[in-house]
Parts: sequence; C-alpha cells; structure tokens
Amino acid sequence: MLVDSLELSVEPSGVPDHGLVQALGLDSINTIEFLIWVESEFGVEIADEDLSIKLIDDLDLLGAYVKDRMDRTGAPTA
Repeated sequence: MLVDSLELSVEPSGVPDHGLVQALGLDSINTIEFLIWVESEFGVEIADEDLSIKLIDDLDLLGAYVKDRMDRTGAPTA
C-alpha cells in the first residue's frame, strides 16, 4: 500500500518493516501524504498528538495504531 499510495519506484518486497523513512528516502511531504491515505483507506483519524516520524517509520507500530483506532471507533476491519 505504501508503494502504491506514494507511487514509489521500489518493489513492495523491498519495503522494510522498520526504518522506512531512511530506507525509502521519505520526506515530510511523503509521510503526510501516506498518513492522509491511511486515514482515508481505513476510516480512522490520526490524532495530531500522535503524529510523529516514529509512527510512519515502523509498519508494525502504524498497523497497531490503526487497529486500535478502528476498534475505538467501531470502523469495519479489512
């Protein structure tokens, strides 16, 4: 999803679970675009106080965060 949403020129299998920012050369614009896409795709709102490079840099952390937000709001799970 990350590769498609940001139109990256990397194979999805080449995306690491951790250290995404450095490994993919993401900048602040890319990270905001991806987080907006995540909000839209999963029907959740990422709280301003939760926005951090740490959240976008670790797919496990982001996945757990989105799942928690979906559980809290009753959003349907994919």
